[in-house]
Amino acid sequence: MRAGGQAFAVRADEADGPAQRCPRPTPLPHAPRAVLGVVCVRGRMRTVLDPLALMGDGAEPGAADGAERDAARGVEAQGVEAPHDETAHDEGARPLVVALRGDEQLALAVERVEGFVRVPAEALAPPPRPAPPLRATLEHEGARVHVLDPSQLFDAAMRGTERRRPRAVNRKS
Repeated sequence: MRAGGQAFAVRADEADGPAQRCPRPTPLPHAPRAVLGVVCVRGRMRTVLDPLALMGDGAEPGAADGAERDAARGVEAQGVEAPHDETAHDEGARPLVVALRGDEQLALAVERVEGFVRVPAEALAPPPRPAPPLRATLEHEGARVHVLDPSQLFDAAMRGTERRRPRAVNRKS
């Protein structure tokens, strides 16, 4: 997957179907920077996350060099590229979401999905720095690919924010 010139991946069994074109996420009040909002994907509400913000890189869309932008062009498999539609999305918007499996009902906002790649276990390297949402990194066609751990994404998105606490209920005995 590509978001802001960076390459990301999840294991195939962690994606809940193919990438889908979607409307701009509906923002949530007081949401952390990594939470773009919510969208309905195949009849389920998903919290859409920005993979760049999850990484804490501060990278802006388009900040990657040409080699990274062009990486994985030769990846075979059913890749999806978002059709260009200036009326639906501003420049820098990510018109596709990749829904993830799991109880958190999350999705990642991406510009395009380049396909599936079989990777031998020995090709996966530990992340270069401690980063909870990262499972590993790998080099693919000259680019670094960040392999995300979906079980850690929600906590990474909420880092530094206090979750809402349930209200105390007054009960009479």
